[in-house]
Amino acid sequence: MNNGFRIDTDINRSLTLKQTKQAALNALQEYDIDWSSIYFIQVSEHVTFRIESGEVEKFLLRIHPESKSREETVSELEWLAALRRKGLIVPEVVLNREGAFVTDTATSGGQRYYATLLRWIEGERLDKRVLTDESIRKIGALMANLHEASVDFRPNNGFARPSWGSQSFQRDWEHLQRHHRHFISDEAIELYTMAAAKVASHLDTLEPNEQNYGMIHADLHNGNVVFHDDEPFAIDFGRCGFGYHLYDMAQSIMGLRPSQRELFIEGYERVRKMDDYAIQILECFFIMSIIEAYSFHAENALEIEGLIEEQPYAQAILRAYMNGEPFMFQPLDEVSFS
Repeated sequence: MNNGFRIDTDINRSLTLKQTKQAALNALQEYDIDWSSIYFIQVSEHVTFRIESGEVEKFLLRIHPESKSREETVSELEWLAALRRKGLIVPEVVLNREGAFVTDTATSGGQRYYATLLRWIEGERLDKRVLTDESIRKIGALMANLHEASVDFRPNNGFARPSWGSQSFQRDWEHLQRHHRHFISDEAIELYTMAAAKVASHLDTLEPNEQNYGMIHADLHNGNVVFHDDEPFAIDFGRCGFGYHLYDMAQSIMGLRPSQRELFIEGYERVRKMDDYAIQILECFFIMSIIEAYSFHAENALEIEGLIEEQPYAQAILRAYMNGEPFMFQPLDEVSFS
């Protein structure tokens, strides 16, 4: 899916990085920080840089494409401020010299962007292979605490964040249908079509309330959690929006091993108990998340090889879902590939 940056080829990616670094340097002139170093991190919904000021202070500078909604970016920062008022440790926005969240910036070639600056959350990302059982439980509890803190969140007029549900899924599914041939055969897409229909039907039966729906992170995978003094903290809220809590959970556990998914849920239930029928709904959101992920990467030539390699397992998961068989907590060798 188009994220606003041209990164579909090595040449376009190189040009984008050159332009956004220049935009970052220009943006930094609008902040009262005495910075000494700048390091590129990654391209996602925005291009990110780590900014260092002396030996102590660090910041996260985000460069956003001009096409992305400023209202949504400001609303993200407003939600972070609300979470901080609840006592959660999440990124804190740094205002520019004009006292604004957002800073206009551009390159010498006229390419326009805007920037936001956040205080750095200190910590280390841990690969899922080295996460301890207790670390995974703590990530589950972290998600539950985010949900608890958002139960009584009342957005101001003009608050604008995306909603993750039936409509967003329909958009992603239509996009995948147009671009699936890069890594999904015409024969295999039939299985995706049946699974997508089942997901859409299930979504239509859900009823949101303040206990199961609200503002969510929507992207709390391992790469967006850092550990400091053995405690996890959430970072990168760029995809946050309104959605079901179980959808938030599905986005997180999708990248974990089956046994680790159970530990995540154990940790979550230390803070918030799940309903008896939650696993069935979680399976629906799990399939929704798989389709969304493939839709997002479908046009990125650099991702195609990996997407092709994943298909045997992905299609086994889809078959299990269609057959009503358990799959989220099953080891790979127990998921049928036939």
